[in-house]
Amino acid sequence: MDAASCSGVLSRAKLPVSNLHKFNQTLGSHIVSVSCQSSEGLNNVNRVSSQALAYTVRESYLCGPVQRRNPAGICAAGVATYGENAVEYESHAQAAEDKVGVLLLNLGGPDTLHDVQPFLFNLFADPDIIRLPRLFRFLQWPLAKLISVVRAPKSKEGYAAIGGGSPLRKITDEQAQALKTALEAKNLPVNVYVGMRYWYPFTEEAVQQIKRDRITRLVVLPLYPQFSISTTGSSIRVLQNIFREDAYLSRLPVSIIRSWYQREGYVNSMADLIQKELGKFQKPEEVMIFFSAHGVPVSYVEKAGDPYRDQMEECIYLIMQRLKDRGINNDHTLAYQVWF
Repeated sequence: MDAASCSGVLSRAKLPVSNLHKFNQTLGSHIVSVSCQSSEGLNNVNRVSSQALAYTVRESYLCGPVQRRNPAGICAAGVATYGENAVEYESHAQAAEDKVGVLLLNLGGPDTLHDVQPFLFNLFADPDIIRLPRLFRFLQWPLAKLISVVRAPKSKEGYAAIGGGSPLRKITDEQAQALKTALEAKNLPVNVYVGMRYWYPFTEEAVQQIKRDRITRLVVLPLYPQFSISTTGSSIRVLQNIFREDAYLSRLPVSIIRSWYQREGYVNSMADLIQKELGKFQKPEEVMIFFSAHGVPVSYVEKAGDPYRDQMEECIYLIMQRLKDRGINNDHTLAYQVWF
């Protein structure tokens, strides 16, 4: 399930989650697998409705609450607009006068097998991925180097099996173009940018292009449906650091879409995908729907207040409720791939 996000990669059997073994023994091929969150974010332009994402962006820009921010950084709480020049409400006429940018944030992935080890280093050097006590933070880079060197050979095997590199950049670029087209169809012309956290094009590169294009309002859309410290939180932290040090960016009104797993268009898209896959079975009512998700360390949830687990479980509840509304009452279960 490489590069799978809550876009809903659906397949029969052969699921790469160890605790699926008992389900395979019991149900054979009577399983629909839904990968609800992965380290590589949203992964297929055709799997989650670009119209749904376009509505989310448009709603956050035109209708979202507006707050003022301290120029020292960006606050990422909820869907809100920040900036010293922000006004209390935006009208459609005002929106038309702005030069709007949409920044899609994703994890990134190695383009070639040669990129795997440095990509892994960037990943594990992130203090939001491996959170060391303050006393030991000087070990962050040496530890990241060690882990990346040890894990690179196995990871290369995985990437070799899917063509020699991650497809995430190509897919995210396709998503960006589809989102731009969908927004323009709603009479909201925008520039859409892609910023990756751990590989090219890095977030810093996208922000520099935003400056060159003289964007006057920015919507930030992390391509992770649920919020976690280690995904959306890490990407927002990078933006905070960049904006804090730049006079132009510190005054740029910014709307951040913190999470969007509960959006109706998204829930409908997921339900549509599951319903389509169920239709491929001879007895769809007997199929188990298996939701697979990456986990986060328990300490993130219990000590740092990470909402990821709660949002994931709410997301699945909403999807199953939507299916029940359509008369689909299959059993389902959720498993976290790591840590939970």
